[in-house]
Amino acid sequence: MELIYSLVGYPDETEWLEFKEGNSDPVRTGRDISALANAAAYCGRAYAYKIWGVSDGTHELVGTQFNPYHAKGKGNQELLMWLKLALSNNANYEFAVIDHETKHFVVLKVHAASAQPVYFDKTAYIREGSSTAELVPGSAREAELWRRLQSGNAELAVVERDLTSREVAEILDVDAYFELCRLRRPVDLDGVMLALCEQELIRRQDNGRYSVTRLGMLLVGKKLSRYPELRKRMLRIVRYAGKGSFDIVGDTEIDKGYALALPQAEQLVMSMIPAVEALDGAFRRIQTAYPQRAIRELLSNAVIHQDIADNTAGPLVAIYDNRIEFSNPGTTLIPAERVLNAQPKTRNSMIASLMRQMDLCEEGGTGWDLIVDSLEKAGMPSPVIKSEGGLGTLVTLYCDCPYTRMKKSERKNAVYWHACLLYAQGESMSNQSLRERFGLSDEKKNTVAMSRLIKECLEEALIKEEDEDAGSKYKRYIPYWA
Repeated sequence: MELIYSLVGYPDETEWLEFKEGNSDPVRTGRDISALANAAAYCGRAYAYKIWGVSDGTHELVGTQFNPYHAKGKGNQELLMWLKLALSNNANYEFAVIDHETKHFVVLKVHAASAQPVYFDKTAYIREGSSTAELVPGSAREAELWRRLQSGNAELAVVERDLTSREVAEILDVDAYFELCRLRRPVDLDGVMLALCEQELIRRQDNGRYSVTRLGMLLVGKKLSRYPELRKRMLRIVRYAGKGSFDIVGDTEIDKGYALALPQAEQLVMSMIPAVEALDGAFRRIQTAYPQRAIRELLSNAVIHQDIADNTAGPLVAIYDNRIEFSNPGTTLIPAERVLNAQPKTRNSMIASLMRQMDLCEEGGTGWDLIVDSLEKAGMPSPVIKSEGGLGTLVTLYCDCPYTRMKKSERKNAVYWHACLLYAQGESMSNQSLRERFGLSDEKKNTVAMSRLIKECLEEALIKEEDEDAGSKYKRYIPYWA
């Protein structure tokens, strides 16, 4: 009720505040969520509100009969599910039902749009004064909203305000932050807060209190599920029995920031994949089904390159008997086939920068070199990368598979990534280097097989000749785009 009492103190409704007594039309509610989210972003507010049970003229507390948990959308579908399907993926909101002095109130708290406008039924709306209107495509207002959305940084969005320094230390694992950054922890909390402010993990407010940013929570937050908008950001690891997604034998969500979660996730994944003991001279060594270096880098990639404004899915590792899939919301910002050599780009540059400082990921772009190189040295198929709008990014590793058991598509994929890796190292691919990549001897039959495979890759324009005038014995090859 404190929030309601505070908001009814405003003399009039605003772009980010609406009062209603009993209007429960589901279409109106959906439009209002879109309008309030976009208006909050336009006005620089973190949240916007719609409150049922307050007279919009006098602001008298009259109560309401509306209950979002019992209401229906179109087609007699549950209202909450209907809204979720009708609103765009970046819509973030929650209802709260409050009973006070025999009266019933409902508070709809809408988070400001991030990255792009929030749409309802494929149309964007916005508040103009105390009214909801369509955000006209091509209008000056739409252009200004996009400008403000693009200039905003999703990593620096505030997740909680008005905290004391002690409350900040309860929410963020400050000891882990200084340890991972190899910095001496200041002796007093004021010094700790200053250091966190410098890295924008928190912000100091005008009233002397602090706000915690999304960056701070996603890196060293003790409990991401504390905030509804961060629940989908938790790193999830699922182990399936067999090769299909039918029988789950292990399901873990790591409810903490990535600087704390990634080492735990790496250990968990390595414990779930097959391993055998191998003799190395006088020593027994554990040989795992997948290179640990590749696992580490792909875990980091999944959290760094995700679209943190997408509330439909989070970073996920799915482990099957024959493969591991790393998925995250958001497509790659560069073509999937260029991740190894192109100039690196990331949506979350501040998260990436601090994770590099903590040695949790490699310098921009070099992680893929390590992934492909470690898979080649293990004699495994190269990674399969798929990135599609609406589906996000999926990277699949297939378990140990010798050349003779590889599918034709896996062989061609390996040729392409082998050429990319060598090109990144200032070299080019040859028949011999390809035989070595597949662990084949220099027998004539293997040389002929590699020549045939190279020819097929040339015909499909995966690679090209480095020097078209070179004799067949001295031919070398580079990626098609080089």
